[in-house]
Amino acid sequence: MNALREFALNEPLTSRELGPDDLDAVDALHHLAIGPLVRPEVVKPENRSYFEGILGGRGWTVGLYDGALLVAYGILQHDHTPKDGPHRLLGLPPEAKVGRLAGASVHPAYRGRGLQRVMIAARVQAAPADMVLFSTAAPVNTPSWSSLLAEGFPIHDIQLFFGGYARYVLVRDGTTYDPGEAILVDPLDMPRQKALFADGWHGYERSRLECGAAGVLFARPRPA
Repeated sequence: MNALREFALNEPLTSRELGPDDLDAVDALHHLAIGPLVRPEVVKPENRSYFEGILGGRGWTVGLYDGALLVAYGILQHDHTPKDGPHRLLGLPPEAKVGRLAGASVHPAYRGRGLQRVMIAARVQAAPADMVLFSTAAPVNTPSWSSLLAEGFPIHDIQLFFGGYARYVLVRDGTTYDPGEAILVDPLDMPRQKALFADGWHGYERSRLECGAAGVLFARPRPA
């Protein structure tokens, strides 16, 4: 990974790359952020051994601190197991460099400050220029996919992961879209979205449905 460069923050937080010595803090923040009533349809709970592997070399992790308190982290996983299957999922050759924005947590007391987007931008900044970046997010997890869309990760597909839970597949590919041909879709409307994906459409921006809930604008990618 590229060395972490300082990025602009609108509050007195500091950032640094995390390593094996930060395992306890990362594991504790993850479980604090997801809360005691885990909902795997919204976010996948991770175990301590996963973080141990990531911090031990399977990924690159950035943390934000308020003094000595870890208030946010973001993981960029670059060492994938065959079970992960990102190359097959994305239709890429085996030799392609692939990085997955594999998880981020924000301390409940620091939510609403845009730190999830800060974590996305920091990982994009740290990734090699030739690395394909992607992430997944549950359609019901509006803050997650909204932040990814805003940071240049359009929705390419919807798949079942982690034992049958729906997840958007978002890929940062620099594609642009024509808003004049956009279609607004309910993120919970799986059949409609699957049909659009099959026809080459992508979700590229958050909007609002008539009922007031969050919706996704779909359009065809503009020719390169």
